[in-house]
Amino acid sequence: MKIPERKCLFCFLSIFFGVLISFGFVWSAWSATWEPREIVKQYLRSHYPWSEIEILDLSAEAELPKDPPVKVYLISGPLGRAVFSFGFRSGQRAIIQAQIRALDWVVATRRPLKRGQIIDKEDVYQSLIDVRKIPKDVSTRLEGTWGKVVMQSLEINTPIAENNLGDIPVIKKGQRVTLIISAPGLKITTQGETREDGYPGRQIRVVNLFSNRDIRGIPIDDTSVKVVF
Repeated sequence: MKIPERKCLFCFLSIFFGVLISFGFVWSAWSATWEPREIVKQYLRSHYPWSEIEILDLSAEAELPKDPPVKVYLISGPLGRAVFSFGFRSGQRAIIQAQIRALDWVVATRRPLKRGQIIDKEDVYQSLIDVRKIPKDVSTRLEGTWGKVVMQSLEINTPIAENNLGDIPVIKKGQRVTLIISAPGLKITTQGETREDGYPGRQIRVVNLFSNRDIRGIPIDDTSVKVVF
């Protein structure tokens, strides 16, 4: 029996629109879903300057609404075991617990560094580590450590603290230097020897080799020290 063409077209359109309607329902249901893990991560990113955030575990005390929360509160944490409160438009509240780990970039040693060693580009690298293991005042910029002097020896893969970095002295301890004594209309030079390393703008102890007396001065360059009265 031959089916009329109009009836075939009607059947095809019915099936086609039925699929569209079904797909529409599926799409609406899918688009209405939300992920609590992402809500927690967004909250942490907006409140803390960490480079990376890991949510290792997350659980809710009750079934969550289909619509995402309009407010998020941190009850405890955020590092380690954290507790959040989600507030929804309907007035419902939900308690979310999560295990949070945060990481940040620091400058660490690529090889062991000895006290007094000048740091080269190849000596350091950037490492992403747990923020709870980051020392106070740690260096975060590679270029901020290049050319600096290590004040205390460091093992390999050790984060570098700013207070463990020093400048390269322009004058070495025990170095013969020219002492300059100046006043309005007067300039006297004599020979001296440094009692300590000298840095630009910082006073150092120097012995006047003519009088054998200790005086203080400020390095002008790598061979001269201006006497301070």
